[in-house]
Amino acid sequence: MPDKISKLERRFLASEGADLRADDTARKLAGYASVFNAEAIIMGAWREEVAPGAFAKTIFEHDIRALWNHDENVVLGRNKAGTLRLAEDGHGLHTEIDPPDNEWGRPVFDAIKRGDVTGMSISFRAVKQEWTRPPEGSLELPKRILREAKLYDVSPVTYPAFESTSIGARAAEMGLPEDAGDAIEIARVLVRCAQRGLVLTAEDRELIAVGRDLLQSMLPTAEPVKQVPLLDHSAEAQRHESEGAKPHHSAAWRIRELQLLGMALN
Repeated sequence: MPDKISKLERRFLASEGADLRADDTARKLAGYASVFNAEAIIMGAWREEVAPGAFAKTIFEHDIRALWNHDENVVLGRNKAGTLRLAEDGHGLHTEIDPPDNEWGRPVFDAIKRGDVTGMSISFRAVKQEWTRPPEGSLELPKRILREAKLYDVSPVTYPAFESTSIGARAAEMGLPEDAGDAIEIARVLVRCAQRGLVLTAEDRELIAVGRDLLQSMLPTAEPVKQVPLLDHSAEAQRHESEGAKPHHSAAWRIRELQLLGMALN
């Protein structure tokens, strides 16, 4: 598949990787917004690593902000203004922010200084990437390597955008028979990967069709399959994680997933 800019994504870096800290003397925030060659499991769907050099182009060419919790109304810094400094080193994407000394900058600085906030997150679009499929019959997830990304913002964050969740655990959450839950979740994993550049094989499409048919069978027979607004999955996942929502039992959720599965087969 030719390289192209994909959908907007977010990644959270846990405190042990971010080392986010507040420097009282210089009044700045510093830490790593992304770490190279560190494998993470994204949405329980694929393994992912960021390759060194992935941000080299974007940090020199693009207008990037530092936000609080990815909120565009709370701007902490900007690279074009010199209040946000980004640089790659051997560990990852090092970030320095000079937060404003005002009503929104001070609380953020204090929360990080106290240790209440310790993680960072990035918003980006993949420009160049590589996908590797696991050996046939393997239970491993596909692997994605980000070679180049267009960066939009770096953000100290209160909560992670995603949790690593296995297929089995997610199927149990759905309250479905084990076989049906696994089939639907495998289909969803394939669709999420395809949305980010994985080329589907004929076998992948068959698995997606199985998941689609199972979801269709779960809908009340008298209920028409109507169009439901499709949310950006990353934003939806973040909301469900933060609210502890379990939407899997609702007809609206099933219809939305049917639409996603159907789009992957078109």
